[in-house]
Amino acid sequence: MQRNLRILSCALVLLAAGCGGDSSLPEATGKGSIRTINAIPTSPEINFLIEEQTLSNVNYQGATNPVEYDDLNYTFNFEVFYAGETALRRIASRNVDIVANRDYTFLLSGTVASPTLTLWEDDERTFDSTDTVFAAKFAHASASLGELDYYFADTAVVPALGNQAATLTFGEIAVAADFAGGDYVLTITTAGDPADVVYTSATTTFGARDTYLLTAFDGDASDTAPVMVSRFGKASGSGQLPDVNFPPTVQFINASMDLGAVDIYNDEMLTSLVVADHDFKDVEAEVDLIVGTNTFYYTPAGDTSAVLIETPLIGFGGLRYRAIVVGAAGNPVSLPFLPDLRSIETGARISPFQTSNNYGFVDIYAVEPGTSIDDVLPIRAALVSGIASTSGVLPPGTYELYVTETLAKDVLAGPYVINVVAGDVVDLVIVDTVDPTVLDVLFLSGGPSP
Repeated sequence: MQRNLRILSCALVLLAAGCGGDSSLPEATGKGSIRTINAIPTSPEINFLIEEQTLSNVNYQGATNPVEYDDLNYTFNFEVFYAGETALRRIASRNVDIVANRDYTFLLSGTVASPTLTLWEDDERTFDSTDTVFAAKFAHASASLGELDYYFADTAVVPALGNQAATLTFGEIAVAADFAGGDYVLTITTAGDPADVVYTSATTTFGARDTYLLTAFDGDASDTAPVMVSRFGKASGSGQLPDVNFPPTVQFINASMDLGAVDIYNDEMLTSLVVADHDFKDVEAEVDLIVGTNTFYYTPAGDTSAVLIETPLIGFGGLRYRAIVVGAAGNPVSLPFLPDLRSIETGARISPFQTSNNYGFVDIYAVEPGTSIDDVLPIRAALVSGIASTSGVLPPGTYELYVTETLAKDVLAGPYVINVVAGDVVDLVIVDTVDPTVLDVLFLSGGPSP
């Protein structure tokens, strides 16, 4: 028995050592960095994987954070969730030999059904601790626009032909260039015509010793501007640079049954009336905001003797906001937020906002007509009153929507019969009624047919 154990032990050692020869496995000598930009306007959140391991998720107009990996060969995969399916669907893959000290960026564009995967790469930029410059790269991911000129300069510099930092067509990226740290304005025009401006950023500070990727995208239904630019910093993170030529807007909704009708002013002296006689369940047309701090004052309709609610709202150019009033008598509040109105091609989006005073948590069910909700799970569960919710997604079809108290099957509202196709947005607000055991639903879009 001991002899057999010795033979087995030697065999295992030889196997681990490649039978005494040198290992054929590749050895890493350094690291390169990689990330993904989502330029598919109709995509849901995209799952970015290295081999079968998830690195990050990325929404439209966004990018994953750069991640460093050994300079070896990897397959990178991209997956999305289709409504009605039980697993993520792989939509694209790319094999890449990572080279040390190189920077790789995937641009995912086109549609989810037919994506285009572009790989940008260049040398990683390094800085000394005393450097006062940053590196900027400009990219074109606006599928609706043709060739563009990018001007990047001090606020006092007017775009002039020949001074552009880059000229790009869709899917292209410019070679990185160094700029002194400080304040800059990015102006994008049609190529060869500096007077035909398609985008202008606010004055933005760019810190030294960082690499920034400035990428233009098409605006979506949540934007008021046709072009939006995202800034992806290597060290400083990401953010949007909205277009200052397109003011933000706000839509007022009164979801407080106890508040009654109100007037809304945008000045402390109550002389600038924005909305008059804003009553329970009223949904107003959009109103322009100023870029920066806006403050709204709610008073009883026709009476400026008392301010019931004071609501600050910081507006960024090109974005759509909502301000929805919730709360019981004596404690109403107006909640500003950014609604997600973007269509996706992988299903119909159900986007709810729960405002009930009588029920702190509710569930939403979507079932085929004539089907009981007793044995199914809600499409959205535990919606908290007064807090914006993430969306649910439905496959195309006809459904009955029901609202119940969380963890209960007693129907508080519904059924509401809706017929949806991929790309629809069912935008709804759950409100109280005079009967404390019954709720109602305001459909802002995608509701039941009249």
